[in-house]
Amino acid sequence: MILAAGGATKLYPLTYSLPKPLVPVLNVPVIEHIVDLLASHGFKEVMINLHYLHRLITDHLGDGSRFGVKIHYSYEPDLLGTAGGVKNVSDFFKDTFLVIGADDLTDLNLTEMLDFHRQKRALATVGVVPLQTTTDVGVLELDEQNRVTWYLEKPEPVRGRAGNWGNTGVYFFEPAIFQSIPPKVAYDFGKQLFPELVRQRLPFYGYQVQESSFWMDIGTHLRYRQAHWELLEGRTHLHLQGEEIRPHIWVAPGASVSPQAYLRPPVLVGPGARVEAGAELNGPVVLGANTVVKEGAKVRRSVIWDHCTLGAQSSLDDCLVGSGCMLQSGRSFTKIVLASGARVVGEQRESAD
Repeated sequence: MILAAGGATKLYPLTYSLPKPLVPVLNVPVIEHIVDLLASHGFKEVMINLHYLHRLITDHLGDGSRFGVKIHYSYEPDLLGTAGGVKNVSDFFKDTFLVIGADDLTDLNLTEMLDFHRQKRALATVGVVPLQTTTDVGVLELDEQNRVTWYLEKPEPVRGRAGNWGNTGVYFFEPAIFQSIPPKVAYDFGKQLFPELVRQRLPFYGYQVQESSFWMDIGTHLRYRQAHWELLEGRTHLHLQGEEIRPHIWVAPGASVSPQAYLRPPVLVGPGARVEAGAELNGPVVLGANTVVKEGAKVRRSVIWDHCTLGAQSSLDDCLVGSGCMLQSGRSFTKIVLASGARVVGEQRESAD
């Protein structure tokens, strides 16, 4: 099951008109990366819960046949929480099942994680990574057998006991888990279910994600940008759409890059995009499909979605730009996040957002 019902408020304004599962990563909606991962590990049927801008997701994914899976949907008029949303479709799960968030970008070896879950005869298994931050993920402790002995969801910076591992949001469960989730109410894995599993000393384990695997929650501007930088540097096995014309410079089919343009890797130029003479792309940079960087324009450390136009002699530095934006010639923009459809024709812009 892919959890896709959240409102994506932390990615505003990028998600004013686009649900988080369709936010592009390397010019591909993040949920496509997830579905491809599931298919590559032999999953055949996928349930997705929906709420915010749900029709955009169903229209984009359809029945899942083009990904080699069968997709089912569960619309929630009122949000039921992470665990409550799964409980709502409990009849769908007859055997061991996986739950993953729609903003969890990963190439984690799900087959090895499932083997670990079964070897431990676990009721629940959570994928864990060494703790790097203490405020925006669930934290936990493991014993010598990798059993979870303590769990706290997104603790405040000032707190008592600290865990050594962070929750990735990737879980395996047995159907018996539904006995621990109340029906028809909002209920959360991290805030409610996992501490209860620890309290009852039920078989709850942590699978240590291999260092060679990539995982990142892209649910904030900073993490979304950081994911792109790490992916462009080769931190994952995710496929980049395009021909690698020079080391760490990819150009997708239909794109046009002038011989007089300057590209400093890593750079991904999307399908149908155009980079004109004298333009500069100082990586890491991602250009979306059919985006145009006009003569003399400069882009540095930025992600630009599809169908944008960056005017001649303008510049972008450390920015996130939604689809269909138009930036006036000769203007400079630093550290800004633009909603899709923005037309910026005023003075120079700089923001701490």
